[in-house]
Amino acid sequence: MKSASPIFRLTMHPASDGDALLLSWGKSTDLRHALIDFGRTKDYRRLAPLLRRVREFDLVVLTHIDADHIEGAVPLFRERPLPFSANQVWFNGYQQLEAANDRLPSSERETLGAKQAEKITVGIINSKWRWNAAFSSGIVSTDSPEAKASIPFDGGLSLKLLSPDDRKLALLLPTWEAELKKAGLRTTDPDEVEESLAAGRVNLSTMNVEALARLPFKEDTTKPNGASIAFLAEASGKRILLAGDAHPGVIERALRARSASEAAPLRLDCLKVSHHGSKANTSPTLLKLIDCTCFAFSTDGTRHDHPDPEAIARILVADQHRPKTLVFNFRQENTEIWDDENLKKRWNYDCVFPTNNSAGASIDLLEAG
Repeated sequence: MKSASPIFRLTMHPASDGDALLLSWGKSTDLRHALIDFGRTKDYRRLAPLLRRVREFDLVVLTHIDADHIEGAVPLFRERPLPFSANQVWFNGYQQLEAANDRLPSSERETLGAKQAEKITVGIINSKWRWNAAFSSGIVSTDSPEAKASIPFDGGLSLKLLSPDDRKLALLLPTWEAELKKAGLRTTDPDEVEESLAAGRVNLSTMNVEALARLPFKEDTTKPNGASIAFLAEASGKRILLAGDAHPGVIERALRARSASEAAPLRLDCLKVSHHGSKANTSPTLLKLIDCTCFAFSTDGTRHDHPDPEAIARILVADQHRPKTLVFNFRQENTEIWDDENLKKRWNYDCVFPTNNSAGASIDLLEAG
């Protein structure tokens, strides 16, 4: 009898400008799954039939309260019964931010505003899913004792938390209510989220990779992104970094704590690039701390014109000689520009696009070698 094949796969489902990621691992006869974010409301509606077929997730992660990651969870929690079960859910709501703030030295604590219940917290409570059960404090933070070691899951998966830390969580407290309103998550607000237009778009027709890579790096300072959950996922000897929208400085510190350095970078089989390829979330320093040739981008390019060409240019310049792969879950203006034979030959990379935009993109890490 032929033995069951091991699988370790990341699927980036179409999620507009956000994330709806499915991580699958284990044997083909006993496949296990984690769901990371839900995209926007319209994306959840497209994703729902798949979730009903999976039926059970070992883990559901809601990385942070930006609408492009979490808006789709609102219609999920309205369903009765819920279309699937989850053994655990990771999400930092107001009470986790408040508890993280309490763990800081008194001189560093944020002044607390009024508590504001949000739709996701209500939904999680009603779901009866085990909320942040891997952390005795209930806080998904690198400052929680459990984050010092890898967190195991059935089927051979282990996760190593890289972001956020207590300080980044506490920094979100003063603007929590405003961010909930912006994301459409307040219980008194409608689900529709106001669209925002990006500024300072780069002229791709005159793209120069070296010049783009040399542009000064300015790190993301937005507080919701600073509170984003990011982690390493390991299975069957392969490793992927799912960066959410995390700030690069937070990930850099976590990687150095894991003994990564410029002289001994951490081997990755794939980097799910932070914040959809924003130029403010992939730093030259971070790229020096990882040994990776596969980079995944989840975005349709709306609202913020991601991925930024500066981020991709930094990736290409950081490792000019080895073959690299850029995986995009949409063929759109900001990704198609990289499907250029002269650029691919000069910078030794290839592009992977979905066969159609309804399919998303999958990366089978065990087949990648």
